[in-house]
Amino acid sequence: MMKISRYIFSLLVILGFITAGCNINAQNAFSKEPVKLQPFTERVGDYVFSVPSNFSRKDDLSMLYENKGIVRAYLVYIGKASTQKLVNFFEKYMKKNGWSKELFVAGKDTVLAYSRGKQLIVFKIQQTFNGTVLKVLLTTN
Repeated sequence: MMKISRYIFSLLVILGFITAGCNINAQNAFSKEPVKLQPFTERVGDYVFSVPSNFSRKDDLSMLYENKGIVRAYLVYIGKASTQKLVNFFEKYMKKNGWSKELFVAGKDTVLAYSRGKQLIVFKIQQTFNGTVLKVLLTTN
């Protein structure tokens, strides 16, 4: 009985160390993907774009630079959605916000880029055990 308790305790300690370095909230691993992604409008400087409402921005992983009205940003969002649903979501809502698709690369990570005037926005979609990570780069073209 004592050996089993030590084994379980050791296993819990090891799992604690493994998950301690994860920046993604573990509750996302058990949350369900919504049937339909609902848009939430983000405004960063003069950039206006939509992200799914079940995604939350991680300010501790994001960076924003603004100088004399020029905005550059690297934003990280965490949520739950399949890559295909996110691609469809951005196809629909980026067009509604006046953005034109410039790039689409599918693979282990999916990358989409849109432009509007001199603005450029790049989305990188990464699927992880804990959920979906959406990295967004705001810059100019």
